[in-house]
Amino acid sequence: MRDYIEVVLTGIYENLERIILGTGRVTDKELRKKILEGKIELPKSVIEELCIGCEGCANVCPTKAIEMVEIEPVKITESYIKDKVPKINYEKCVYCFYCHDFCPVFSVFSELSPIHPRDVGDKIEIDLSKLLKKKISISEQQLLRISSMLSINLKKILEEK
Repeated sequence: MRDYIEVVLTGIYENLERIILGTGRVTDKELRKKILEGKIELPKSVIEELCIGCEGCANVCPTKAIEMVEIEPVKITESYIKDKVPKINYEKCVYCFYCHDFCPVFSVFSELSPIHPRDVGDKIEIDLSKLLKKKISISEQQLLRISSMLSINLKKILEEK
């Protein structure tokens, strides 16, 4: 019984200490103030220059957290113009990373994926027109599987070589 009372009193003391004195906080006062004021910058989740605008990420997203937003059209190859890029809604995202894993830039061309729900990191310079002409070693079955997720005919773009 004595041990039980000791646990209860210790718990009450520790909780009051956290509430009144703010001990054990994960964020500092400055960060909490930014959060409450809505001044927190979200991580960059898309490298727009590297994205081919295929909508594959939006198609595979199980929670529909990815919306394709229109951009100024960019001619990537003779037959393909990119006119949309993804935007992640972090309130819907469950961080399953399907968007990253199914992105053809990553899954077909073995380059850094232009989409990542956490952070894509620093800006990377890659010429998409050269990337799409790059020789790939991927089975026809895998290429068809990935192409079925996309809103573009990836096979047609790759056959332009």
